[in-house]
Amino acid sequence: MLKKKKKLKKIKKIAFVRNGDEMPEVKKQKKRKAFKMKKKVFRSSDPLLSVFMWGVHQSVEQLTHCTIPPLLLDTDFKAFSKISIENYNFNSDNMTGKFKFKEYCPIVFKNLRDRFGVKEALFNQALSSCEPYYEVGAQGDPSKEKERGHKYFYSKDNKFVVKIFHSEEVEFMHSILNVYYNYAVEKAGQTLLPQYLAMYKITVSGIEYHMIVMKNVFAVNLRIHNKYDLKGSKVDRAATDKDHSLKDCDFLKEEMKIRVGEEKRKHILEMLESDVQFLSQLKIMDYSLLLGVHNVARGLEEREMDDEHSSSDDLLDGEDNKDSDVPMEIEEEEDEVEDQIYENGYTYFSDEILTDKEVYCFGLIDVLTKYNATKRAAHTAKTMKHGAGAEISTVRPESYAKRFLEFMSNAFV
Repeated sequence: MLKKKKKLKKIKKIAFVRNGDEMPEVKKQKKRKAFKMKKKVFRSSDPLLSVFMWGVHQSVEQLTHCTIPPLLLDTDFKAFSKISIENYNFNSDNMTGKFKFKEYCPIVFKNLRDRFGVKEALFNQALSSCEPYYEVGAQGDPSKEKERGHKYFYSKDNKFVVKIFHSEEVEFMHSILNVYYNYAVEKAGQTLLPQYLAMYKITVSGIEYHMIVMKNVFAVNLRIHNKYDLKGSKVDRAATDKDHSLKDCDFLKEEMKIRVGEEKRKHILEMLESDVQFLSQLKIMDYSLLLGVHNVARGLEEREMDDEHSSSDDLLDGEDNKDSDVPMEIEEEEDEVEDQIYENGYTYFSDEILTDKEVYCFGLIDVLTKYNATKRAAHTAKTMKHGAGAEISTVRPESYAKRFLEFMSNAFV
């Protein structure tokens, strides 16, 4: 009744006179629909991920207005940008009201993204438009990373991996960033080292999280059938039921070889030798070669089975299946992967003369471990346990590099 009275008050026109009384003309008012957001913005059930998505978007948008200098100065490697929010009420269902977002060396990492062929729009969209997903210890030894508190989460398109790591590693990354940047420029992106794209610190509910964004070694849209974490060591390097990756002893027991052909083998080993020498000079050890193997024939069979299941589901739903995709031939699948190799840089085909075709995805990981007092103590303890001649993983950087390259030389054929 109150709404009707308000409508009558606004009427000014007189329609007609009936029995001497003036009767107002009732006008119909247009109903206004409430505004609805077409797209969810920075939404995640995890406040940390929501702040991360929000911060990446803000950072990339700000950097679009910055001119990147041709030569970086020492101050660029010490610079940072910081946003502190006290009362953030927008999207309060998913975002905490108080948080901090800090980006380390924004100009340096923007330059690195350009060097590694990552477009700003793609980077922003992949990490801020869709909610990333968590996976514990997925880029290395899961049990080890879980003990140390490391976590990984991935962009929705699987192109980028974000590692939550410790403040000690942040300090070490700062100390080598200038040298790392110069090495990446010198190699023009031709390296198997992790391709670092951004580094952040996020404070949510009084807890600090340090994050570093990298290209994902397994960025291709192919199912990885076998995954290995290879260090070149044989002591305690067999996978258990808890491990998600096979290890050196499993690789040797299966008589596995990375069959890329002589020309590619030479190119890959040259890259590895250069990268490993670079790490050795920085006193870095305990790194691994993360290897993923996709069997093309097996992948084709799995795709055909998926097509059959989807076709039967469509028929059960009463849908016509005339427009369904025809299963791709192996050659077509190879063409598809070749495009992804150009984009990714971590992926190689097996030798053309092989009948059993495979696709290999590999790159160096865990390259922020310095040979310090803790590692020296671990080296002493393992040597006493297994003997001086045992191939333990914790050794001096020079010895680690030599053994690692010997293992890889035999692994690639």
